[in-house]
Formats: sequence, structure tokens, C-alpha cells
Amino acid sequence: MTYTIGRVHRRRWLCTLMTGAAAGLVTACRPMQGPVQATPGAGSEAPVQLTYLHQWSPTQGHGPATERLVSRFREEFPTIQIEAVYTPQYYEKLVSLIAGGSLPDIATYNMAFLPRLVRLEVTVPLEPLAQSTRRFDKNDMVPAAREMVTFEGKIMAMPYVVNNTGMAYNQTLFRQKGLDPSRPPQTWEELVEFGRRLTGAADGVETWGMLFPRGAADPISPLLSFVWQNGGEVVDLARRVATWNSPAGVEALQFMVDLVHRYRIAPLQGGNAHLEGRVGMWVIPPGNISALGMSVGQQFAWATAELPRGKQQATSLGGHALVVMKTGRAHEHAWRFVHWFIQPANLAEYNATTTAPAWRSVEQQPVWQRYLREEPRMQPFVAMLAYGRPTPKLATWQEITDILVEAREAAVRQEKTPKDALDDAARQAEPLIKSG
Repeated sequence: MTYTIGRVHRRRWLCTLMTGAAAGLVTACRPMQGPVQATPGAGSEAPVQLTYLHQWSPTQGHGPATERLVSRFREEFPTIQIEAVYTPQYYEKLVSLIAGGSLPDIATYNMAFLPRLVRLEVTVPLEPLAQSTRRFDKNDMVPAAREMVTFEGKIMAMPYVVNNTGMAYNQTLFRQKGLDPSRPPQTWEELVEFGRRLTGAADGVETWGMLFPRGAADPISPLLSFVWQNGGEVVDLARRVATWNSPAGVEALQFMVDLVHRYRIAPLQGGNAHLEGRVGMWVIPPGNISALGMSVGQQFAWATAELPRGKQQATSLGGHALVVMKTGRAHEHAWRFVHWFIQPANLAEYNATTTAPAWRSVEQQPVWQRYLREEPRMQPFVAMLAYGRPTPKLATWQEITDILVEAREAAVRQEKTPKDALDDAARQAEPLIKSG
């Protein structure tokens, strides 16, 4: 089946991105009329023009990697001319495009917020498109990622990068304080013990055991990880109620607060002390490895580790997936690009820009194996994929995240007890959770 794409949609779509995120931007450009003409000698298929909207800046690792893969795809499939379009304020722009009915053919999307996109019914289920040689093995996906892209039994997106929450630690400071620099803490108890030994002042320099665990892959991922590690859950989706204020959840937040106020191993505001060598441990996602290496340079030796466990091992999992947008045309061609993009050899090259792979088969690729040898700090994050936990599948999750961030901050500032903060957050989020 072939398609001819008119210039009306493409011209209006590109002009939309150039005009900004104002409410009326979808009508800001005058459309050009006329179909795209077939290129002589291009083969039996009529040429198709596709747009891939993404959020990866040319100045960060994913940006150049995206351009390389898109360029290679165009070479391999000359009748499918796909254009990768980067835009800042990505999610605001995409909301405007959807509101104006001017969709890109393919888009990237944060998996934690995918329920919102699916609810708008602007994405195409992918399994019906996965025919013949363009099938995929959904069991090859990292389990939490598979859960995050599955809606009512249908795969609605293809994960291609994943994040989780781990820990970085200052091996030089460990050694100075008499700790084994090759052995990070394994449990919450050891986290406190190591933190106490790392905290202190000498020669006018104050050091801290760790930074208060705020942001990692997203602003709330450390709190979620601690709740899960303590045997708690975040939301009961069957009953549509918050469960983060259960005894297990309250204990988890209390432990985080105690790091500052009881054990006194973490400052309330740490600033850049960890980049200056004055902090022993802090939470990071895998995507921060490269940036951290550039910031630290040769100041001190550092390594990464799995997040110390509570009652059980757990870490948050997030990341990004590719979606085929419901444009009413060229869905098979858009799927051809998405399917090609997620092939293990291609993804291994992409993931080697410091993100963990969403597919197990990628881990076997020579490119990825070489990357792990060259960057062993990625290895703990790969190990944690086995027990990563997805965020609740709620279209309102972004707003709920903001509420939980506020609750955590109120607790650590001691404006509220952890129980009161989480109870208040549950009441505030109740209508958002009920709405799904």
C-alpha cells in the first residue's frame, strides 16, 4: 500500500513549530497546495514524507544520535523521507499541535505521562501494524517498560530509552574517611552508618554523608523508590485511591526526613557540594553519568551503585517511547521507521549515549558490551532494570507528581509531619486519581 502526502499538513505543521506555543499557532501559516510528486527512479513506491517530533537538543547526547539514525534510515529507505524536528518546550508544543489537529507522524513521549496521550486517542495501536518482517517480541522489553506502554492489552508505544534511580558515591572521600571505596552501602542501615562516617569537618572543610534525595530520573522518583523499598505502594488503581500515606509510605518519607534532622548526614540544601567533593553519596539517573563525569573531571574518583535496599530491592523506572500518531495516513510507513529504530543494533548505538536499554536484546550487542566496558558506571543501572517499578498509569500523573513533591518538601522542612504531609497530598490528589 502506498501513500501520497499533501503539502498542506506538512507545511502547516512545520510553520506551527516556528511560530511558538501560543494558542492560535496552528493557523499561523498559510498552507501550500499540491501533492508531493514521485521522484524519477526512486522505485515502485511513491515517496512519503514523515515528520518525527522530538525533544533532544543538538547539544545533548540524544540529539546528535537521533540525527545520525534518522539520516541512516533515509539512506536505507529513500522513498520514506523522514525529517527529525527538534523543538524546545516540547510538551507544550505537542499539546498545541494536538489541539489544532496538526499532528506529527511520529513523536517521542515520556512513558510516565503516556496515559494522557492515550486518553486523547491520538496514538495508533502498534501490534496491528507489526506484520511480516516488522514484528517485535514484547517479552524482550524490560518488564516495567512493557507495563508502561500497554493499555487494555494493547501496545501503544515502543520504549527506546529507560531511566531508573541509582546512586553515585565519592570514592576519594570514602577512602579518606576509612571506608572501602569499592563497597558502597547495601542497605538503609548501611546508608546511615556510612553517612555518619562521611559527615564532619576538617581543616575548615565541611563534608556530608549524602545529599537529601530529591531528583533523579524525575523529581519524585527517589521518594517512590523508598516507598516501594519499604513494602508500600503508591496508588491502588483498582480502587482509585492513594496508598502512599500507608504506614509503609509514611515510614519511607520519615526515613528520608531523618537523614537531615535525626541522623544529620544530609544538608537541607546541598547546592553543588557533591560536585566539589564534599558529599559522599547522592542519587542520580543513568543519563547523568556523562554530565557528572564532565563536571567532576579529575577532582576526585567516583563510582555508581544500586540504590541501597530497604525491606526489598526497588527503584523507579521511567524513560521515553516512540508513538505513531493518528494522522489517518502513512501509519505503515511511520511504523517502518519505529520498527527500524528499535532494532537491537540501532538502539545499542543510541543507548550508548548514556541511557539504559529498554530491550534485553540490546544488552547482547557488541556496541553495548563495549560501552559497558568503557563506562562501568552504567552497570548498576542495567542490573536494576530487573526490579524497576513503573509509575501509576494515570493521565493525571504529572499533576499528582507536583503534589507529592510539595508534600515531601513540607515534611523535610518540618512544616508538617510525614504522615500529615502524605495525608494532605492524598486528599488533594483524590479527584485527580478518581479521574484516572
